[in-house]
Amino acid sequence: MALLKVRNLSLRIGATSILRDIDLSVDAGEILGVIGESGSGKSMTALSIMQLLPAGAEASGSIAFEGREVLGLPDAEMRKLRGDRIGMVFQEPMTALNPVKTIGDQIAETARVHGGMNRHDATIVARETMERVELPVERFPLDRYPHELSGGQRQRVVIAMAIAMRPRLLIADEPTTALDVTTQAQILRLLQRLVDEDGMGMIFITHDLGVVA
Repeated sequence: MALLKVRNLSLRIGATSILRDIDLSVDAGEILGVIGESGSGKSMTALSIMQLLPAGAEASGSIAFEGREVLGLPDAEMRKLRGDRIGMVFQEPMTALNPVKTIGDQIAETARVHGGMNRHDATIVARETMERVELPVERFPLDRYPHELSGGQRQRVVIAMAIAMRPRLLIADEPTTALDVTTQAQILRLLQRLVDEDGMGMIFITHDLGVVA
């Protein structure tokens, strides 16, 4: 059984058709590349899977995660999946992070909200996850703020937030955009390692054929 199976997914916002008859599947340990030009519907496909669609959006078809239909699932049930079983790296780390909260608090918040942990245990998870994304706390203390980090380092924090609970599926939406080529390669190696270590499936969204290759 596939970890994620999407069949005949279509999406409309008002009278405008956004997606039409999308089929895809992802197995555990597999990386699926979703490629297309800007505005082609890549991010809307990801947001449909996460059930984070804008007001007025109407989706049809089937989205099955671990054999369970999630399209139309009540939001309370989806919240149990988001951040825990399904993680997402959103576009643009400059805006994905809260500028007035420390990086440690933002990673720990994932463990507190989705794992039900107390502050002490969530901080331990934050420290361990920072190590996993190659930001050792000896060099990058948890009390730093996003503006004190480079673009690549901020992207690693965003990835840390997405994988803190070791999800079964990770959706990475343009995770290398606005990064230089060297940093892109480092982020790609990091994501590949995390997939190998955790055996999770990953959907990798990009417009860059070189990155996919």
